[in-house]
Amino acid sequence: MNKKSKLITALVVLFLTGVITGITGTRIAYRNMLAKALEGTPILSERVEANLGKLTLPLEQDQKIAQILKEFREQTQDLREEFRPRLLTILTDTRQRILAELTPEQQVEFRKIVRDDLPLLQLMIEDR
Repeated sequence: MNKKSKLITALVVLFLTGVITGITGTRIAYRNMLAKALEGTPILSERVEANLGKLTLPLEQDQKIAQILKEFREQTQDLREEFRPRLLTILTDTRQRILAELTPEQQVEFRKIVRDDLPLLQLMIEDR
């Protein structure tokens, strides 16, 4: 191979490596965000509290804001409790409909993919 084709090959490999890294990173980030959302970790509340911690607030303001954040956490927890069963129902229904379309061999492979690539989804479905 000449230098030009080696350079082109190297650039293509570098590009594909970047694409694969980006896709993998995005999948990992999405799974982590979904897991946090479903577990009830108050992501927004934590950030707001961290930023408010940088302010110098009088005691009265601090107490009022603490109460506001407490109400926010309660409301979002209620929303999660409403959302989670509905999401699980949709996920379970979708999984069952997909399995109904697959051959027994494909079902085995599908279950393996879900178990290996989507462990959070697998755990949520198995709980039902």
